[in-house]
Amino acid sequence: MNQIVKTLMDIWDWFLSNTGSLGMFVLTIFIAYYSKKSSKASLEAAQLAKKEYESKKEPEIIIYFDLNEFKLDFKMKNIGNGVATNVTVNLEEKSGNFHKSYMYKMKNGIFNTSIQTFAPSQEIKGIAAEVSDIKSDSGYPVFTCDINYFDMNGRLYSKSYDFDLNYLAGLVWTKKDNLAAGLEGIEKEIRNLHSKL
Repeated sequence: MNQIVKTLMDIWDWFLSNTGSLGMFVLTIFIAYYSKKSSKASLEAAQLAKKEYESKKEPEIIIYFDLNEFKLDFKMKNIGNGVATNVTVNLEEKSGNFHKSYMYKMKNGIFNTSIQTFAPSQEIKGIAAEVSDIKSDSGYPVFTCDINYFDMNGRLYSKSYDFDLNYLAGLVWTKKDNLAAGLEGIEKEIRNLHSKL
């Protein structure tokens, strides 16, 4: 029994004399663990910030059609914040009558070449077709437009847009009336006469 009490007393003395060292050991492990965890979180935040910064510098090319009275205008615009290079556009008709369009007939147009540099906010536009030229008995054309381009770091972007122009069938077509212009002219003449009186 004496031996057991002596052993317990020795353990208790050792514990009291080494409490500071043991506490520092546990504290060091605790600090090392949380330092590693904090470093990992900081690295992830830095990588996320870099990715967000780079995405703000990316080009983003969009292609669309705009109705302008009886004409269909083609528009391509860089709505991103970075410069696009080597921009190529390919038009593939799925159905319809787009082969009568101005764009289809161009030999050296936008679909047969590469745009070397396309700046942010830059826009290319032109008349794609007369609406009456692309209408057939089955409706308006449906086609896919594929666009490929690079950013300044050489990263490739590939996008594909489907265009179904059959929404044009639901529109009511009217001719522009010269009545408003005629009334403006009459009003101007009345003002001139009034000022002379």
